[in-house]
Amino acid sequence: MIATNPLFERILSPLFKHYGDEGTVEIRMSRPHQVVTERRGEGKRMVKDETLTMAAIEKIAKSLGNVGGLTFDGEEHPKLSCVLPGGHRFEVLVGSSVRTGISLAIRCKHPFVPSWQTLGVSDRVKNYLINAVRSDTNMVISGATNTGKTTLLNMLLEVLEEDRRVVAVEDTPELHIEKFWDGVGLIAAREAGTGSGMQDWRQLYDHLIRITPDHILFGEISTQNAFAALAALNSGVTGFKCTIHAESPEQAIHRKFDQNIAWAGETMPRVPEFLIDLVDVVVQIKRRKDGFRHITDIWEPRKDNWVLKDGAEQ
Repeated sequence: MIATNPLFERILSPLFKHYGDEGTVEIRMSRPHQVVTERRGEGKRMVKDETLTMAAIEKIAKSLGNVGGLTFDGEEHPKLSCVLPGGHRFEVLVGSSVRTGISLAIRCKHPFVPSWQTLGVSDRVKNYLINAVRSDTNMVISGATNTGKTTLLNMLLEVLEEDRRVVAVEDTPELHIEKFWDGVGLIAAREAGTGSGMQDWRQLYDHLIRITPDHILFGEISTQNAFAALAALNSGVTGFKCTIHAESPEQAIHRKFDQNIAWAGETMPRVPEFLIDLVDVVVQIKRRKDGFRHITDIWEPRKDNWVLKDGAEQ
């Protein structure tokens, strides 16, 4: 994460005025001078900002890269992913790979804890999820991009006792594990061969299974970590938790892990069968047009049992 200092705050100020408000969920740019802002409870809107020229955006990205030890020059290295002060995730791609010359997004991590009411669940469903976490079930939280998957997982972690041995494995620190005094957070290198001394996903897997976890938490499942996540699930540990991009619980189990593993060049037969045997609960969360998130589905793959389907309790 990039540290805050007065000079850096000044460099970021042209963007900060758009993402700094605590009600902002995300800002995006696909053209210079034009900012799309998505706010909780309001949806999205577009505003003009003449100060955000292509040159200004590239200057910000170069500064972010320099401070974070990453390379961005707009030509040979036109893509940058990093974390801003406050935990906000910054992603930019410029150049010929984008029709309009730029694709920028900042996914905001302003402090916000949704209530069970805003998540659209009844007391019965709330108690089911709390009991599932306390019973050390293996759980996958599924949803599209920026639907609040990590926020929901952090909310569920709050019900665990502080003495639990929680091991979180992420490439960007987003899981709230500070309260677990016997817990530890492991950070994987986002890119191989950076010379930063950071470990990759395979190396971190070898480490985590030797440090006696009660719970293994994976950040968002991707092409880089899907194989390690499946290995962790098969390690005999209970209380495994992760998030994944998928449009339905069935897709999370039957397609997305398989897809990520294949894309990474790994091979593993019968992945869906493997997941059905080991995953206890899949929770689906979706974003509404007003920016709020709702839990819409809860599926138990082992039993092929729906607790909640399309928003209706079963």
